[in-house]
Amino acid sequence: MSTEHRTQGGAIASLAGGSFAEQLDERAFFDANDQRDGGMDFRAFGSAIYRSRWHVLAILGLSLIAGVAIIMITPPLFRARASVEVSQQSTKVLGTEETEPVLGGAEFDRFLQTQVNLLESRALAARVATSLRLAADDRFVVAMGDKFAEGATAERRQRMVTDLLQKNLRISLMPNSRIVEIIFTSRDPATAMRIANSYSDNYIQNNIERKFSTTTYSREFLSTQLAQAKQRLEGSERELIDYSRAAKLIDASGGADAQRDQEAGPRSLTTANLVNLNEAYIAAEARRIQAEERWRQANGAPLLALPEVLANPAVQALEERRAELQANLGQLRQRLQPDHPTVAQAAAQLGSIDRQLNALAANVKQSLLEQQRTATRQSQALAQQVAQLKESTLSEQDRSVRYNILKREVDTSRQLYDGLLQRYKEVSAEAGAAANNVIAVDTAEIPKEPVSPRVGVILVLGLIGGLAVSALFVFAREQLDDSIRDPQDLEAKLHLALMGVVPKAQDTLLDIRNTSLRSAITEAYQSVRTAIELSSPNGLPRSLLLTSSRKGEGKTTSALFIAKAFADVGRKTLLIDGDLRKPSLHSLLGVQKDMGGGLSSLLARRSAPESAILPTGFENLSFIPSGPPPPNAAQLLGGAPVADLLRGLQDAFDVIIVDGPPVLALADAVELASQVEATLFVVAAGGAHYGQAKQAARRVRGAALHLLGGVVTKHDPGLWKGEGDYYMYDYG
Repeated sequence: MSTEHRTQGGAIASLAGGSFAEQLDERAFFDANDQRDGGMDFRAFGSAIYRSRWHVLAILGLSLIAGVAIIMITPPLFRARASVEVSQQSTKVLGTEETEPVLGGAEFDRFLQTQVNLLESRALAARVATSLRLAADDRFVVAMGDKFAEGATAERRQRMVTDLLQKNLRISLMPNSRIVEIIFTSRDPATAMRIANSYSDNYIQNNIERKFSTTTYSREFLSTQLAQAKQRLEGSERELIDYSRAAKLIDASGGADAQRDQEAGPRSLTTANLVNLNEAYIAAEARRIQAEERWRQANGAPLLALPEVLANPAVQALEERRAELQANLGQLRQRLQPDHPTVAQAAAQLGSIDRQLNALAANVKQSLLEQQRTATRQSQALAQQVAQLKESTLSEQDRSVRYNILKREVDTSRQLYDGLLQRYKEVSAEAGAAANNVIAVDTAEIPKEPVSPRVGVILVLGLIGGLAVSALFVFAREQLDDSIRDPQDLEAKLHLALMGVVPKAQDTLLDIRNTSLRSAITEAYQSVRTAIELSSPNGLPRSLLLTSSRKGEGKTTSALFIAKAFADVGRKTLLIDGDLRKPSLHSLLGVQKDMGGGLSSLLARRSAPESAILPTGFENLSFIPSGPPPPNAAQLLGGAPVADLLRGLQDAFDVIIVDGPPVLALADAVELASQVEATLFVVAAGGAHYGQAKQAARRVRGAALHLLGGVVTKHDPGLWKGEGDYYMYDYG
């Protein structure tokens, strides 16, 4: 956005009303906020870098030189790598080894991390140092970039070697794998390879020894426990036998019947007899009951209807003979008379058969009675013997309580002894089978190329560090220096609206009498004049003060050219040299500073305004010089005389432009600014103000003045490409 457009926007925004001062302050506030909210300005950043380009190049050069120096003085380091595989379970050799529980997830990760910690342990480093005799090898210490102290003891040398091993060792656990890398760094490639391989070998051997030592301890422990268990078993058996003899208890559990059924077998001879007799008594009682039942049936039934009689072979034979005789007798009676001798003989034979059957059935019935009596006697005899053995068994059971206790002790001791003996045999067999869960995967080789110094990385880091330092330098320089190098800095650093940009020009172009209306200087001040006219909806401020933070910023030249720009457009303009201490405007116009009395005489009321106003040779432009220097300029410029003078002159002129003194170290500019309608702040581009411009702007704003904005003078558009095209143009 150009200066004209910015100013027009501020003017349009203030049409809503309000005082002139409020409108100007509000426009300056929003312009400053717009500048802050605009995001990163790469063009301004590039300008800052360009202004500090030689410093940046020097910093980058020093950074690269430092990187090269580091590369030159850093000794080369070689890195050897060996790798081992760490399994969770060992390979079984005999098949009787205990199976370790399978770990998963976080437990397995902790297991692998434990193995890494073992590799990094001081104990393993000391083992490697001992196996390679590094404490007695000065070449190893030299290869590690160190040396033994004079007169160092063996203990100190061993401790130093161990520290060097731990310091230069790195263990890397590959992700999603059971492979562990052993990495050792040394200045000597052969030493790096030797140490890495020694770490691998000693770690594997140490793992085997730890397992073997565990087995040895188990064997010794089991041997001690086995001897104690054997002694306890012998003692308990001896005590059991002594008590059995004293109590006259005979253990029958080792007999043939007990061997067939050890759980149900009796434990003493008396008990065994009782069991056998009881079984015989039960069988006899069953037989008795069966015999009585058969006799009861036989006693109430016909002889020839008894099942026992019918089942008798002799009875069956007689029944068949009787049937034949009955059939023969029936045939004879049909042919012969009943008294016939043949019939009588056949009847006699049939009667004889019937008598034999009856006698035989009676004998069978009598045998059933004898069987019943015999079964009863046997049952009674067995019942008496069982009753006697019951009394003996009950007496024996009282004595068996202590026997059973001793027997259980013997059984427990025997089971413990058998288990320990079996485990001892297994551990003894496993002791000779050295199964290991760690195996070597890759052995270290002599590294061909050093891993340090890394030339490319060091140079890139040096360059990055140089860029960072350069950025900090540029940032600090820009923050500490409030120089207005870019016109946009006016809003960013001083929070002033940009009213115009005046390019840097030769002194001949600054001669207002010889300057062309088409020159860049004239065009720039015409732009400033337009911005002032559009700065308020109330029209052009009738009185305008130009001031700066210090001398030499183009304040006086700007006042002259701005007054000339107003005169060129037909406005009656009065230019007043308000710098009573070091006036210079009269020399630019070719008049004496006290001609006509000047400003100091007017304020002291020693001359009239008509005599003090001088022509300049330019149409519509008049001039009042500063006059003779007063003894107290600040007192003269303060109060009512200046206000009264300006009010009296406003009737004769359209605009009054006052060239005031610098703000810092003087109260003159503040006094003048409080009497005029508006103030314009002039800042020279590229000059180091060291906070003076900010302080001056705060003083002017703090006095409740109408600060229109600022004009940047002596701007060199060539410092950054595009600035000249952005803020101005020239005629070709």
